[in-house]
Amino acid sequence: MKKFLNNILTICNCLFICFFLTAVQAVEAEDFSFSKIIFKGNTKIESDAVLGLITVRPPNASQKQVTQSIKDLYSTGYFNQVEVSLTDDNFLLYTVTENPTLRKLMVDGNDKLSESEIGSIIELENKRFLNDNIIHNIVTRVNSFYEAKGFYNAEIDHTVVSVGNDQVDLILNVSEGTKYKIREVNFTGLKLLSSKKLRKQIITRKYKWYNSWLFGTGRLNNEAIQNDRLILKQYLLDNGFIEANVSEASIEKNDEGLAISFDIEEGTQYTIGTITATGDLINDSIEETILGIESEKGQIFSASKIRQDSFIISENFSNSGYAFANVVPNTQIDKANSQVNLSFEITKGNPVRINKINITGNNKTYDKVIRREFRVQEKEMYSGKAIKRTKTMLQRRGFFDSVDITTAPTTVPDEVDVNVNIKEGNTGSVSVGAGFSTSNGVLFNARLSERNFMGTGKQVDLNADFGTIRNNLVFNYVDPRFRDSFWQLGLNALVSQRIFPDFDRTETGGGFSFGYPLEEAFDGEWAEDWNFSIRYQYLNVEIDNVDPEDAAQFVIDSEGKSTASGITPRLIRNTINNPLDPTDGSRQILSTEVTGLGGNEEFYLLSFRHVNYTPIIETKRGDILFSWRSNFAYGKSFDGDQLPLFKRFFPGGINSVRGFEARTLGPRDENNNEFGGSKQFINNFEIIFPLIPDAKMKGVIFYDIGDAFDDDDSIDFGNMREAYGAGLRWTSPLGPIRIEFGVPVDRQDGEDSLQTLFSFGAPL
Repeated sequence: MKKFLNNILTICNCLFICFFLTAVQAVEAEDFSFSKIIFKGNTKIESDAVLGLITVRPPNASQKQVTQSIKDLYSTGYFNQVEVSLTDDNFLLYTVTENPTLRKLMVDGNDKLSESEIGSIIELENKRFLNDNIIHNIVTRVNSFYEAKGFYNAEIDHTVVSVGNDQVDLILNVSEGTKYKIREVNFTGLKLLSSKKLRKQIITRKYKWYNSWLFGTGRLNNEAIQNDRLILKQYLLDNGFIEANVSEASIEKNDEGLAISFDIEEGTQYTIGTITATGDLINDSIEETILGIESEKGQIFSASKIRQDSFIISENFSNSGYAFANVVPNTQIDKANSQVNLSFEITKGNPVRINKINITGNNKTYDKVIRREFRVQEKEMYSGKAIKRTKTMLQRRGFFDSVDITTAPTTVPDEVDVNVNIKEGNTGSVSVGAGFSTSNGVLFNARLSERNFMGTGKQVDLNADFGTIRNNLVFNYVDPRFRDSFWQLGLNALVSQRIFPDFDRTETGGGFSFGYPLEEAFDGEWAEDWNFSIRYQYLNVEIDNVDPEDAAQFVIDSEGKSTASGITPRLIRNTINNPLDPTDGSRQILSTEVTGLGGNEEFYLLSFRHVNYTPIIETKRGDILFSWRSNFAYGKSFDGDQLPLFKRFFPGGINSVRGFEARTLGPRDENNNEFGGSKQFINNFEIIFPLIPDAKMKGVIFYDIGDAFDDDDSIDFGNMREAYGAGLRWTSPLGPIRIEFGVPVDRQDGEDSLQTLFSFGAPL
């Protein structure tokens, strides 16, 4: 079939040459004059449109210009014949024959793949001009699509049927053949490297019944195999095999499926010898110039690492204002010692200042909200480090879907403009709805939330919950850059009621907070991601409706009203890349709540929270992440009494140890009634993987361990409760949905063997 198509193309090319020579011969003179250009034969394209496709204009033209105009018309694909001649009226006449237009594309003979699947990869609009090149591209694309789906010997033919009015239907005749699976991926010629490591690098995978259907692997894809060859070459270069060779992949068919094999000649493995730098140096010092590079003498040679080292050296210069430093890594091979000597040749250019900072894409956000995040300003020396830091800070605000910062030269040689292009995200929501969770029961919710209030960067939240066991009215206001300074101001007020099986708890109060980034107070990179804040809060707390039949004695003794007035200093480190959809980075929060500044409750509560997201595997659907959340808290009263009930910890549930019902872990009295712990330690380990990226649906596999402990008990790491499980998370248009199934590892009497945890529309 492929041979037949090649023959057709050859014939078409010959015809094209004949028509082309005929057209050229029609204009004999090298240079000539004419009064007008006219067109003949064009019925579907207006003459003015055809004229716009060529550059020839009266009154003069050369044979070379006419020849080029014929090429231009053929290249559009609209015409299958073009002739040029001079009329008796001294008009330049283009006589054209238009290609037919496509009315409909149909597929015949397909069984395993639907016509809609095939049509989706063709990307061909109806009523466009059809020619042999377009047909060839369609057939090639469909054939590659079948190969990618595992139909190694599929054959695609075509038929063009005229339907009148210079229109045609294109029918693809498909012979699907057998759908093959890849059963083996082999590497021959290896001496030092292992096949196992090489298989992890490439895209082509052996078919596995348990995951190939999910990741689309195990099927033959010629494009992927060609790409795998490049991947293998790069992997060899990054492991010191600079003289290695990777053959074209061989494909063998048998009754079981396909066997893919790459033949590899490793050659000698080279290490890095000397490392130096020449040309322009920072402070005339080689050490300062190459500061921060990863390559070291004696390491296995890596082409990718050396390329990255060049960027690091270039960034070292950009931090001093040399935005266009050129770094060329030169290598000298020492075969006798199997070493590669490195020399970075550097031309720093001239120091560059920032002329203007241009911001586009911010239809809502004020310019100053973006500009105040810049770590370098107009008319200051350019700094690559400062620009990189600026982009990080803008992304962390959570206002923007994307942030792109580029430089552009100006009319002044030693100045550049910095262009900031942003795509604003959805920062606000107004919702009224209902939900249910295994932790909070039925819940009616009204929420007004805006993270970028009126484009000022301020956050305003008003949240009202009314349900069977939870009633809240909460107001929060945060200005992250109070009066455009680096001070953060926060205000909050709340009325909260929780109905538990053995008592009710009502809290009313409010407070305010101030914060400041440490990088503005201290020098050094260590301070960049740290913030310090302090909060004051006053609460009125009431414990009532205590059930003496089902409550622990401590709960009974806690009935009544109390007040708490205190401060909470917090130290926060945050490197999470995006607060809305985190895929990398971590956050640590260390806080100490101290009461006794008025009120009748006197206690302190030390808390440490940690969360991190680490990409571990890249897939076509998105990154697979490892996440670890840890929560440690320790509380104690100053007067020697137990920690107050409203501050005690009751682990269990969808946001704690997920193999147990909400609030069922922690200390119990002799009647098996819970009364909460004064300290807790919870760890959640998760593998998060994409399922349907466009729908924002993800899967999760988890392992949890943790518990709470009484005032007089120490944390017993050996007797913590454990659980494992899996779940589904979907950020649906109606609200967040979580379905997770937890299995306790050490189930005790009265505990279920499986916890089905569900949350819809409720706070996570």
